Amino acid sequence: MGVEEIKQVMETFSDMCDQAKACISGKPYVSSPYDFTKAAESVAATETKAQTAQEGHAAMDVDGCSSEELKAMVATCSKCRLAQGRHHAVYGEGVVKPLVMVIGEGPGADEDATGRPFVGKAGQYLDKWLAPIGLFRDKNVYIANIVKCRPPENRTPEADEIASCLPYVKRQIVLVEPKLILLSGATAAHALLGRLEGVGRLREQTFQYGSIPMVVTYHPAGVLRNPELRRPVWEDMKRIARMLSLPIPGRG
Repeated sequence: MGVEEIKQVMETFSDMCDQAKACISGKPYVSSPYDFTKAAESVAATETKAQTAQEGHAAMDVDGCSSEELKAMVATCSKCRLAQGRHHAVYGEGVVKPLVMVIGEGPGADEDATGRPFVGKAGQYLDKWLAPIGLFRDKNVYIANIVKCRPPENRTPEADEIASCLPYVKRQIVLVEPKLILLSGATAAHALLGRLEGVGRLREQTFQYGSIPMVVTYHPAGVLRNPELRRPVWEDMKRIARMLSLPIPGRG
């Protein structure tokens, strides 16, 4: 709000108060000589200073923060509308310097309730994909999402919501230091690859995040809805195993 708008609001409110006082006392109403321009300028300057400080603080902190500092920032973040309806911001969990960092779309109802990623049906299904090639979230996997708060009714996150969270995700990757990144679903793939092709076209390629290879596969929630996708997902898991020199079940 600018100086003139603040001044107008203050003048209107003050006049209303003075008129009310005059009415009660029976005395004639006289407009207040208060310097509204100076007061309005002070309010506007304070507002601008606070906003500038907040923006500068956020930009500085994400670039150089520690894991604990980043987690605290995510827990109190209000940069987009998703924060208004959350119960818990879902930061991520797993081991540091894992073989694989899985990045999905966003929290669902179970994740929002617990503050943990991939703990519902889709998360349990994901664990079943990873276990046969020797990957476990408490041993050599880290799991996170593109957005940290649950979208209403589990809708796809909107572009501005993704943009608000993306600095957190990118800093997480730097702090976690995975050997390989598995992008689970179209939202994660599009956000970190900057490409709009479907998962079917992206999944057989290998991308790079700096020196870290990235592989795309379907989201487990989508595979639960469409069991025909189970075979291509298993092919993706075997490809990850080959890239990390992990044993593949059934291969002598």
